[in-house]
Amino acid sequence: MSTDALVFPRRDAAEERERILTAAVRVMSRAAPQAPKVSDIITEAGTCNKTFYRYFGGKDDLVLAVMERGIGKVAAYLDAQMRAQPDPAAKVTRWVEGLLEQVSDPYLFSMCYATVTQMSSAAHRKASDDETMAPIRVLLNAPIVALGRSHPDRDADAVFHCTMGKLRRYLGSGELPPAADVDHLVRFCLNGIGVRVGEATYT
Repeated sequence: MSTDALVFPRRDAAEERERILTAAVRVMSRAAPQAPKVSDIITEAGTCNKTFYRYFGGKDDLVLAVMERGIGKVAAYLDAQMRAQPDPAAKVTRWVEGLLEQVSDPYLFSMCYATVTQMSSAAHRKASDDETMAPIRVLLNAPIVALGRSHPDRDADAVFHCTMGKLRRYLGSGELPPAADVDHLVRFCLNGIGVRVGEATYT
């Protein structure tokens, strides 16, 4: 058997799965806040039930896969933004700002909200913050270690959970985070990890 014969089926399978995920994003965006129908996603992807269930056990598995796919893209974006910063404090700043930017974009906001609200309790149990968000959370490790903190893991957890709390607040409210709120959270997190910044005056 040739090498091409081994590679092409894997590539075709990956493309097929990606097509279903892309279709799910489109259907979820149109249906939000209502739950999408698997049949609508299958139609949107131009595929069939057999193909859908080859890759996903059901709607919860699909929604979780959509979330993990989105988290991977956000992690790649944050990593690139942080690499462009000159010092550890600036990297942490961009991490906080960049994560909250995900709900500042109206399209991304609607998709985040749709995904979170459509996950059942069973899916939530499989997708805790610490597991599903690990690709994003781990980006805080290096800059906080570079700041010479005594307990960098605890510091990273604190920044992560503070920012996730703020993110959830706006996802659940249907509002976008004001710039003043984002700036306040950045200053709060920086002060918490020993980077002293002054108070801002908000108008």
